Amino acid sequence: MTVRRILVVAIVAAVAIVASAEEPKSPRDMWGLAANAAVTGDYDAAIKNTNDLLNAGKALGISSFPTYASSAAAMARESDKLGKKDLADWAAKTADQLDPHSPAVAFSASERARALGNWPKVFQLSITGFIRVFRNYRTRLLGQVDLLIATTLAFALTAAIFAIALFFRYARSMGHDFREILGTRFHGGSVSVLAFALLFLPLFLWLSPIWLALYWFIIFFGYASKIERVLIILFTLIVAALPIALDRAATWAAGVDNPIVAVDIDSAEASYHPESLRRMQELAALVPDNDLVQILLGNLELQEGNDQQAEVYYRHAQQIRDSAGANVNLGNRNFLNGDFGAAITFYERAEQLDPKLAIAFYDDSVANGETYKFDVQGQKLEQAKRLDTRHIERLTQTPPPQKIVVYTPPVQDAWAAADSLAQKGVAKTLFGTYAYFDLRNSAMNPITLGALAALLLEIIVWWRRRRSGYANACIKCGRTFCRLCKSARESATYCTQCIHIYLKRDGVSLDTKRAKLEEVSDHQTAMTRRNKLFATFLPGSAQVLEGRTIAGVIGMILFLLFLSVAVLTGRLAPALGPVADTTHLFVRLLMILLAAVTWFFLSLPVYRRRVTIG
Repeated sequence: MTVRRILVVAIVAAVAIVASAEEPKSPRDMWGLAANAAVTGDYDAAIKNTNDLLNAGKALGISSFPTYASSAAAMARESDKLGKKDLADWAAKTADQLDPHSPAVAFSASERARALGNWPKVFQLSITGFIRVFRNYRTRLLGQVDLLIATTLAFALTAAIFAIALFFRYARSMGHDFREILGTRFHGGSVSVLAFALLFLPLFLWLSPIWLALYWFIIFFGYASKIERVLIILFTLIVAALPIALDRAATWAAGVDNPIVAVDIDSAEASYHPESLRRMQELAALVPDNDLVQILLGNLELQEGNDQQAEVYYRHAQQIRDSAGANVNLGNRNFLNGDFGAAITFYERAEQLDPKLAIAFYDDSVANGETYKFDVQGQKLEQAKRLDTRHIERLTQTPPPQKIVVYTPPVQDAWAAADSLAQKGVAKTLFGTYAYFDLRNSAMNPITLGALAALLLEIIVWWRRRRSGYANACIKCGRTFCRLCKSARESATYCTQCIHIYLKRDGVSLDTKRAKLEEVSDHQTAMTRRNKLFATFLPGSAQVLEGRTIAGVIGMILFLLFLSVAVLTGRLAPALGPVADTTHLFVRLLMILLAAVTWFFLSLPVYRRRVTIG
């Protein structure tokens, strides 16, 4: 009896040992073994453990390990500093294996090449990193956020400079009209003082410079040319949209780290992040009735090799809402268990719930092929190709290791779910769950409302004053005049004296003509110096002052955009990764070069201008 018990215990222990040996390890357990082996100098064990990690990832449908790749890339840089060449080489090679499409790995390798003095490699890896930025959803989105912020700054500065240009072009005329209006109620020198003060009214009301720019848009709208009026309206609308654009950019930058969005992106790109499962479990504990959260949790459990737990989440998602995605993934579990009939039933249910879901038809075709129903397989495959030709063609050319495709919710659905949870405020205690964008709330800010009010005032003031007319300035001497100062039948671009000297050429005394020519010379010289000064510091503004408005505005936008990117690179969202100093330097140099080229094209012609009197 005792011997029999001993045999039974031995058999059970042996079975347990075999089962534990055959049970696949989680990827989170394998990287630590590889890294520790490499640090201790056992590179054979490190290579073996790395290969085990990659093979386990393929079996679980994982194609990259970004966190471990970044860790290996950092290990390579630090090992170079410590003079451990073998460890650095292993870590650099392993980083490329763990995530062959990571921009962070490429930029980190660029920094390593710079430290080693290999500049050709630096340029090559920097370009490779840039290409990878646009292929990775997260870095591409953060890059768009950075560009949007730089563009916002460029447009804001352009609007301010355009308002300043309008002031220099029309302030004398507006001052003349202010004096005419105030002259009916005030007398003496106070009229000129009040007229000057009215040109800067927002500053006397302790308002910020943005309100001064909008105020100038209002009062100079009637004096501006047709092109300038169109640009005033456009810039007013742009100023109104700038706070909304910044709010949208901030939401994208913060929301990309939302657990739902981050996990959805990782699931779509088949990348593994060890912290994702914990973050989603914490979120699911607060939001247990969201089917999308349950589906993503199931996908994460698949990456960990916990198939049974994944099925539990999929069934919970189906109970919350009978969706096509939950049925596809439940069908996948039956397919991998060899129950093809049950899998086909789930796939057909998914096809009924969402007739446009291509992977449901693709997985159905694979399951029918396993049951030798080749006619049905062909029909389902053709239907899948009609729905998503490019994706299905790629799957047929390179089938996944498990043959079938796991359903991942569309990223726009993940963003919508994240926004909904953020607005409800049920998960604000978790990192990354608080950002959401609401257009109505975003538009209720002082700058947007003030800009829209300015737009209405521009049209109203122009409409009310257009009958009484506007003052003008002589293009020769700069003197201002209005309909009360000279006849409306005379030229609208010359003052009375300049009409007699330049147009009528009638009898004018030599002293009067000489004095007038000196006045014209002084005015034209001052205008030329002013334009050159503006061209020196603000390329494009001189063209606006000269009346070549379109060319000047386009030039200002380009110059300020290049300058904004040069200044803000490396100071905004980390689109290029945490370690990309050399790449940041390359971007700054390129932007500075483009800004310099823009400056030369816009400013040098202004320097060649000569004063013309006659």
